[in-house]
Amino acid sequence: METIPQLFNYAVEQYRNQPVLLEPTDGNSISILSYLQVRERMQQFAGYLQSQQAQKGERIMIWSASRADWLIAYFAAVLLGMVVVPVDVNSKEDFITRLIEATDARFLLTTRKQFETLPSLPLTFIDIDNLPQAAFDPSALPTIAKDDLASLVFTSGTTGQPKGVMLSHYNITSNVLSAVEVVDIRPQERALSILPLSHMFELTIDLAIFYVGASVTYARSLAPDTLFRLFASQRITLMVLVPQVLQLFMNGIDREVRRQHKEKIWEQLHSVAALLPFSLRRYLFGSVHKKLGGHFRFFVSGGAYLPPVLGSRWENMGVRVHPGYGTTECSPVVSVTRKHDHHMESAGQPLPGVEVRIAPDNEILVRGPNITQGYWNNPEATAAAFEGEWYRTGDLGFLDKQNRLYIKGRKKNLIVLSNGMNVYPEDVENAFQGNIDLKDVVIMGLENEDRGPEVHAILLMEQPDQAKARAAIQQANKRLASHQQIKGFTIWPESDFPRTHTLKVKRQEVFSKLTTLRKEQKIH
Repeated sequence: METIPQLFNYAVEQYRNQPVLLEPTDGNSISILSYLQVRERMQQFAGYLQSQQAQKGERIMIWSASRADWLIAYFAAVLLGMVVVPVDVNSKEDFITRLIEATDARFLLTTRKQFETLPSLPLTFIDIDNLPQAAFDPSALPTIAKDDLASLVFTSGTTGQPKGVMLSHYNITSNVLSAVEVVDIRPQERALSILPLSHMFELTIDLAIFYVGASVTYARSLAPDTLFRLFASQRITLMVLVPQVLQLFMNGIDREVRRQHKEKIWEQLHSVAALLPFSLRRYLFGSVHKKLGGHFRFFVSGGAYLPPVLGSRWENMGVRVHPGYGTTECSPVVSVTRKHDHHMESAGQPLPGVEVRIAPDNEILVRGPNITQGYWNNPEATAAAFEGEWYRTGDLGFLDKQNRLYIKGRKKNLIVLSNGMNVYPEDVENAFQGNIDLKDVVIMGLENEDRGPEVHAILLMEQPDQAKARAAIQQANKRLASHQQIKGFTIWPESDFPRTHTLKVKRQEVFSKLTTLRKEQKIH
């Protein structure tokens, strides 16, 4: 199975009348589409694109929140050999304009409200709230080869200028099929989607769900009460998310425990649960499982580093968490933990068909059918990203004897002290796990005129408090090695750090702000 239309056709013929795409409508009702209904709507929209003389290789941009019609439009476009340019719904208008110009997109699929924020552009607007339809002509379909482009995905750009990652049909389908081999996604599984389909992590998992005969519900709101209602009403069994969201869920549980003044009992339950077989732990935490609808099986965490303490905290409560690792350039999954080889500190073993090796400087290199063809109209960046057939991820890590991959952090974020010792920011950030006075923390190297680079903490607090900040630093330093010691801190002056659409901190923007605060002598 080498192309996305082949995957689509296989699933539709296998599961025909089973429900697959669900989403809330106005009120409390749920729209449910079967595989056959999805195919019908897909062909109607493909017919419209044919009526507009859409050509193989032309770009169609989707600028929308995740929803059933997003995926339906995607299937229609790739069936016609078009290249989908998915863009986060929260992207700014000037960014959208630049991407349209850079990709020479011919169609833009978005809401009318969003389209009207843009300047006049030479392309066709398609209202995603009312997908147009026309007669579909299967005899006019082009031949799709496995190496034909399917998606042009612009990286989130936590630092620097975003680049357009070119992903072929086989890049994507090979990743989907490999993931299905090792992730325990069963037929009749019911997933809840909260991540943007513009992110390859969500799109790949949704394609995997489609392939195995499961279903996905697209949440229209991220409000906790709304999500918990969906967990219960749709009997959700799995969810893919980023660590930041997993932390937000945990923070909500911890707040409720504190509100009931049950902190001591709660910690005792965690201590007992850690000694029990996994299958028995859920009985100690019935209230958590009830909140998750009573049928929930596991989270898959990706898109950023998962602190092991956070994952273990969930597993103590009988909720399995599968950390994974990947990049957009890898379509995106490189590795994931297995059900029967579950080490929370690692990102699991590479997927079948995907090879990982560690360079002499500890950079993670990846090779396989999932690796990008390169960057759109950027041969220099493409050349710099490869060492022969091996993609240079820019991440640091190591492999153990069982071929499990461990992530140490971004190469560009590594802090090299004047004595030559290396400090990985993620290791230091982990030392703050469990501190209820902090919402988040970022560790950076800050240059000292006399002593060279030093470890500096930027603290995000619900209520800024110098005494609590100093106490948090002291507590963290007790857990850290001598070369990891935090020498200074800054309380972040805003309500949150600047973030990407997957909630990763934009470190370059934080560093720029930190430089300004340093000039104003607002760091400690």
